[in-house]
Amino acid sequence: ENNTPQYDTNTYEFSYENGQVSKLTNLEEEGSYRNFEYDKDKKLIKTIEYYKNILITTVDLYYSGNFLSYSDTSEYGTVSRDYFHYTQNLLTMSCNDKLCSDTALNYMYTYNSANNIETLLYNKVDDAKDIFSYDQKINPFKEYNPYFKIMINNDFYLTLSQNNPVRMDYYSNGNLEESIIYNITYDNDNYPLTIEGKDAVTGEFKISYAFEYRTIKVD
Repeated sequence: ENNTPQYDTNTYEFSYENGQVSKLTNLEEEGSYRNFEYDKDKKLIKTIEYYKNILITTVDLYYSGNFLSYSDTSEYGTVSRDYFHYTQNLLTMSCNDKLCSDTALNYMYTYNSANNIETLLYNKVDDAKDIFSYDQKINPFKEYNPYFKIMINNDFYLTLSQNNPVRMDYYSNGNLEESIIYNITYDNDNYPLTIEGKDAVTGEFKISYAFEYRTIKVD
């Protein structure tokens, strides 16, 4: 309010079973976490989300061949659907209506030669889109289960790309509305430790990420 930004902090802890993420806990909100269930082929088939120990969302995932085709989400007694579309093994569109009309378009992705998201189009009507450029270092989620990455992409830092964005330009109606520069520090293995996003013109703080890595053994 009154042009004073309010910022939230979220700290997540990952739990693993058989090399897959089994639980994602928000350490800032007691009793807030998500459980993840997989089939024998390590495909993600269900996510169950709790907020302050109250069940709020169950997502059942379905597949067409190897690809996640849509999810049914039950939240507070309502049911909604998201559809996922693929081109050459890459997620190219997700939308909340099977016709993906102009008004229902959710996200459309285009990729560069390194399989990084180059353009994210989320409104056909006014050509609202983000355009990204990247470093050549390792995205923390690069080796994660592909279906898990799709389901948490809105929570974390562009999990669908191979590398880490260093700049994002937001366009609307053909005009550049905002540019964000991401300054990144890395560990000795070229994984990001901290990421801080600031307005490229004003230097205003936008967002920051901090990562902690642990070695786990997979039987």
